[in-house]
Amino acid sequence: MNWSRIKDDLKAPLAVAFTILFVLIQDKLFIWIFPPGKKYGVSFNAERERLGIATLPGTWITKDKYKEMKVWHAPDVPDSGYFRYTKTVIVKSGKIIYDGDIYLHVDKSISERLTIGYIFKDQNKWKYIYEDQSSGISEKSITKAQSDSILKSWRLVYK
Repeated sequence: MNWSRIKDDLKAPLAVAFTILFVLIQDKLFIWIFPPGKKYGVSFNAERERLGIATLPGTWITKDKYKEMKVWHAPDVPDSGYFRYTKTVIVKSGKIIYDGDIYLHVDKSISERLTIGYIFKDQNKWKYIYEDQSSGISEKSITKAQSDSILKSWRLVYK
């Protein structure tokens, strides 16, 4: 058996196989090397401040392993009261397309949710959505003024 000849015969097919494999996994490889959670996590806070988006607290955690979405939350989420619940970031092709925050009012018989989101590619970048399960209001678009009023009544600030 001539190992040198076998080795030479396998060079081209192996090169083709590695090239095809690289093309198929390049997106996953890029996300593995440059995870969106790091790029658009706390290190993105300066840009959030510039755009007026609420910053991500350094103490918040995520367990998401997804390449296109990360959801952060406080390490200790309260059972009731008024509080900021999550920060969600959606990434497509390595670029951020959405940054949003959910605020909750949770009580025994009350469950309200306010979502404030910034969509990076839209003309109308800001989205405000209110939901009150106890009143039967589900995902109603509201104005910034209404959103600010809700946060004020909850003694919370969008920051």
